[in-house]
Amino acid sequence: MDHVLQLRDLIEERCGLHFDDGQRASLAASLEARMQQLGLERVDDYYAKLLNAGGTPSAEAEFRQLVNLVTITETCFFRDAAQFRMLREQILPELMQKSPKTVRIWSAGCSSGEEAYSIALTLWEMGAYLAYPDCKFEIVGTDINTAVLEAARTGAYCVRALRNVDGSLLKRHFQQDGGQFVLDEEIRRRVAFEQGNLTQMPMPSTGVQDVVFCKNVAIYFKPDIALRLVQGLHDTIAEGGYLLLGHAESLWQVSDGFELVGHSGAFCYRKGKRALAPVSIASLERGTRRLSPDASSEQYDDCLAAFRAGEWDEAEAGLRALLRSAPTFAPARLLLGGVYAHSGRYDEAADEAESLLKLSDLEARAHLLLGMVASRQHRVDHAMQSLRRALYLDDSLALAHFWLGNLYRDRGDLVRACHEYDSVVRDWDRHTLDLTEEFASDLTVEQIVGFCRDSSHRLQRQGEVAGTWP
Repeated sequence: MDHVLQLRDLIEERCGLHFDDGQRASLAASLEARMQQLGLERVDDYYAKLLNAGGTPSAEAEFRQLVNLVTITETCFFRDAAQFRMLREQILPELMQKSPKTVRIWSAGCSSGEEAYSIALTLWEMGAYLAYPDCKFEIVGTDINTAVLEAARTGAYCVRALRNVDGSLLKRHFQQDGGQFVLDEEIRRRVAFEQGNLTQMPMPSTGVQDVVFCKNVAIYFKPDIALRLVQGLHDTIAEGGYLLLGHAESLWQVSDGFELVGHSGAFCYRKGKRALAPVSIASLERGTRRLSPDASSEQYDDCLAAFRAGEWDEAEAGLRALLRSAPTFAPARLLLGGVYAHSGRYDEAADEAESLLKLSDLEARAHLLLGMVASRQHRVDHAMQSLRRALYLDDSLALAHFWLGNLYRDRGDLVRACHEYDSVVRDWDRHTLDLTEEFASDLTVEQIVGFCRDSSHRLQRQGEVAGTWP
C-alpha cells in the first residue's frame, strides 16, 4: 500500500482530519519536509518510526510534530466582522441579562490565537470587564497544533493578520516590534490556550460553554466525524448558548438541537431545548445532511464561474444581487471591481475598492485593485503607491508583483523590475503564490509565472549587454 496514504489514514484515525486526493501532493510535500528534518529518505521508514515506537512518548511527540506540519492555517483578527458585531450587540447583552457569575467563550480550532484575542478585545472595547465586575469572563482557545498555540501565547502578529483591525484599536492595544505587532499583556492574560483534539469531546477543560466559535473547522472532517463534532459541541454548549460557524458551514438538517438566529446580516446558532435528532451516516454521505455552503458562498461561486467564462454581464448582475443582501461580503465586492476593471469601467472599479477600504484599510486586494486601475489609466505614481501598499500587507500577491514589475520595466528600472518578477517565480516554487483570481480572468497562473521568468531573464541580459546591470 502507498505509505503516503497509510500516513493520511493514520492522521484521520487519530485526529479526524481528512485529506482527499486533491490534497495528496500537499500532504506528500509536508511529509518530505519532515523526513528531511529527520534525515530519512523513504516514507515507509518514517511510517515505521511512528508505528514501531508503539505509543511511547517519542512516538507521540513525533506524531504531534507531523500534525503541526499538516495543520498550519492562516487566519486574522476579526475575521467576519458581522459576527463580532453580533457578539457585541446581541449575544453578550442577552447573556448578561441573566446576571451570570461566569461567562465562558471557546475558540475551537483557534490556530495562532487571532480569533480568541478578537473576542477578548471585543469584551474590552464594549466595557464588559468594567460594567460587570462581579462576572468572570473565561476565554479559552484550543487547537491540535502545539506550534501555533505556542505562537498564540506570545501575542505577536504580522501586518497581514491585523488587516481587519481598526487603526485606533491597533494603536491602543498593540506595540510595534520590528515587523510585528505585539498585543498588550492586559488583553493576552484574558485568554487561556490549551492543546486539544476536537474529535475527542467534551472540550475544553473549563467546562460548559456559553459561546463557541468553531469556524471553518468541520469542513476538514469526513461527514461522520463532522456529525460527531456537532453532537459534541451541542453537549458542550449551555442551554441558550451560541454556536458560530464559518461562511461555508451550516447545520442544515444536521441538527435540530440548534435554532438559526440573525442580526444585521450575520447568523449563528442558539442551543434550544430539543434534543439532537438522529442523523444517519448514509444520508450524510449522500450530502443531504452534511455541512453545506451558505447562500452567499454558493452565489459567489456562480458569479466567479461566470466571470472566468467571460460572461461578465451575468457575473455583474449576480454580484449586485449578492451585495444587496450581504453588502460587507468582501469577495463579492472585489470580484465586482474585477468585472468593472476588465470591462474598462475604471471609476466604478475604484469605487468598489474604496468601499471595501472603508470597512478595512488593511485589505491588500483592494489596494491591488486600485493599483491595477491606476496602471491602466497611466497614473503611474498612484499605481505604484497602491501596489506597494498591497505588497506591504501581503507580499504573496502575484498580480501586485506582476504589475509593479511592468511599471518598473516601463520606467527603465530593470533591477527593480527583475526583483518583482523574481518574487513571482520564487513564490511559485515555494507553493506560496496567491493569484487573486477575481482580477485575472484572462491569465492563468502558469502564464504569469512564465511571463515573469522570461522577462527577468531577458531584462537581465539586456542590462548586462548595456553594462548597466549591477
